[in-house]
Amino acid sequence: MDVRVQTWPATRQRRRTGLRVAALLAVALSAGAGAWQLWGRSPAVATLHPVRGPAIEAVYAAGVVEAIDTARVGTKVAGRITDLLVDDGDTVKQGELLAVIDDREARRRVDDARARLELADQELARDRALLAQHVRPEQAVQRSQAERDRAAAGLKMAADQLADTRILAPFDGVVMKREVDKGDMLAANATLFTIAVPGRLRVAADVDERDIALVRLGARVAIRADALPDRPVSATVTNIRPLGDPATRSFRVEANLPPDSGLMVGMTVDVNIVTGERADALLVPATAVHHDAPQGGRAGPAYVFRVVDGKARRTAVQTGAVGETRVEIRAGLGAADRVIADPPDGLADGRSVRVER
Repeated sequence: MDVRVQTWPATRQRRRTGLRVAALLAVALSAGAGAWQLWGRSPAVATLHPVRGPAIEAVYAAGVVEAIDTARVGTKVAGRITDLLVDDGDTVKQGELLAVIDDREARRRVDDARARLELADQELARDRALLAQHVRPEQAVQRSQAERDRAAAGLKMAADQLADTRILAPFDGVVMKREVDKGDMLAANATLFTIAVPGRLRVAADVDERDIALVRLGARVAIRADALPDRPVSATVTNIRPLGDPATRSFRVEANLPPDSGLMVGMTVDVNIVTGERADALLVPATAVHHDAPQGGRAGPAYVFRVVDGKARRTAVQTGAVGETRVEIRAGLGAADRVIADPPDGLADGRSVRVER
């Protein structure tokens, strides 16, 4: 049987293929045109004029609360601790016994020194009696006197060493930390306790060496602790240590705290030291100010975008005080300039913008 297969003419196939390609090309051109229109559309921005208001310039530093009157109480003699009479948090009075070092050897030295002194006193008395009888020469009495003086000095030294086995409180205060336990063997000059007067506190802050020249004695200080977030503390700079730390490149600045600060020894705090105040500063929102890449560990030059004749114009500015919501502009802007409040990412100098009303 003769079977025939009907096929489309070649010209018709090419025509159908051409129609499909044309349709796809039309869709692609339509999408491209839409994307071009979307890409080329001017971004909408909100603008405002800079305002006048107060500005406070401050230097930030991390600090720690410490006692003004504090002492590390140690021992001058080596030995084993036989008694511990106080613990962390205990209140002590000046002269109160805190601990005792094994004193058996010290007592033996005192007994020996006292015996030598008694013998020297007897020798001196006999030589003086013989001198009165013209039996002993004056030189013999002088030698006996010198021996007696040495024996007396030896007894005083032994007595002082015995006294050093009793550790006493240097002043009224609180035991902030006990460093040892009963039975510990200590070397001479070891620390046993840290004692402080808790009512007299200060904050010690490490200020970057690049900022220390701005800090002055008496400057206002704002202090905030994470432990008391709703209770800021005000103080003033009472001391600036003249010797910096080359390892941290910082200088220590101290501020005495008021008695009712609520802070405790050892707390870490955020410290802002006021270095300048201006009542009529030019201010813009913090979102309006951007910076170039950091330089030397600090933010690069600052700039804002102004709107001039419908275009965004990048404008270099000099900033002053920086707050959470506003930034002071020291130079580069005027009160009549219209500034973009929050420039969109990627905004370029000279690009057309639509100002939202």
